[in-house]
Amino acid sequence: MIGDSVPALVRWGKNVPPSVIGKIRADGFVEVVRYAAENQKFFARKLRERGIDPKRVRRPEDLGDIFTTPEDLRALPAEDFLCREPELVFETTGTSGGPKRVYFSYEELDFAARYEAAALYENGVRPGARVVCTFDGGYWISSWVTFLACKKLGVFCSAVGKPHPREVYTRMAEYRYNVIMADPTWLVSFSEIAEKEGVFPLRLIVAAGDRMTDVYRSYVERIWQCPVILGYGSTEQGGAGMECVRKEGYHLDDYNIYFEIINPDPEGYGELVASTLSRRTMPLIRYRVQDVTRFIDAPCPCGAPLRRIERIRGRRDEMVVMGAGNMYPEIFERLMQGIVGIAENWHVVVRQEDLHDVLEFCMELTNGVSSSAVETAIQSNLRTLYPDVWANHACGMYQLSFRFLPPGSIEQGRKRRRLIDERAA
Repeated sequence: MIGDSVPALVRWGKNVPPSVIGKIRADGFVEVVRYAAENQKFFARKLRERGIDPKRVRRPEDLGDIFTTPEDLRALPAEDFLCREPELVFETTGTSGGPKRVYFSYEELDFAARYEAAALYENGVRPGARVVCTFDGGYWISSWVTFLACKKLGVFCSAVGKPHPREVYTRMAEYRYNVIMADPTWLVSFSEIAEKEGVFPLRLIVAAGDRMTDVYRSYVERIWQCPVILGYGSTEQGGAGMECVRKEGYHLDDYNIYFEIINPDPEGYGELVASTLSRRTMPLIRYRVQDVTRFIDAPCPCGAPLRRIERIRGRRDEMVVMGAGNMYPEIFERLMQGIVGIAENWHVVVRQEDLHDVLEFCMELTNGVSSSAVETAIQSNLRTLYPDVWANHACGMYQLSFRFLPPGSIEQGRKRRRLIDERAA
């Protein structure tokens, strides 16, 4: 009915009522559960162990405590998850442990690209655009899907892996790139070059693959004078969602992924769980993404009928429970925002002294700023932005500490660790 036309897919999608999308999602879940029960050793074994008849499953809750976890993908052989012969494989490493391998068919990769193309089209990417994609290549999925999405849109695209920002900057005029897709830290380095040497006219920047703080986004937008929107996904989920230009949460791919949020707190924040509805090579049923977020109940002013989630607050395995409360990296990113003189590499350590939890800010300072000014600014932000966390400090439930280190002392790996728990188990 829609064929392979991206504009037609966008027009169709914007006119589907949320109730119909919900029905598509529910029917897709029933179908993939029955398919995996017949073809996937891992899922069939889980059903047998719990005595669940897949024909009686209508919604995720009917599966009880059956989930697929990152640990399952790392520890078990691929044959436990494959339902048919694969045609390609991607890997994701995460923050610890060995790689997680996820297998696809060419058709499934092409299908995923179609929906990324629709999201890019909705954000203004049209024929005539010139895209440079610097998402890491190799065994990572992002650059391949973006390249195929651009092919479907009929736009010029250089998917160049992850070169040094200088390499792309020197080619901006030659290739007339006006759309950039990259991870946040690469974009910051790229923008630092442009701030010193000059900018080029851009239509859009899409950032994904890492946490983009408000400070990063504001800086990149100020340098390039164009919107920066965020994409969200992973190798396991595929492209899960993307912001619109209003930047009020990720619009989810409700047609191809069934999203849940489990164990929500009183504010609705919980762990995101995803079931892939359209994949048949290696479908994942109730995959625990480990990202912490919440659904946005109100419809988006842009008019899209898809559900939305908030920007990711943190990862479940990054949450630290201590005297200050439930701590996420996002909290400290907000605390640091706008404070002059804090170098890019910083982290917060939770440790224990005697019977007390200590929240220690470890930072490198720049531009001759005084350490006392930074301490005062952080405590002021904490009191203003997180009064409950500050109240716990005032009650003596934890102590604050600050450690200022020489430049270059704090090393950060490929994925920054902003919050580190050093307490003994």
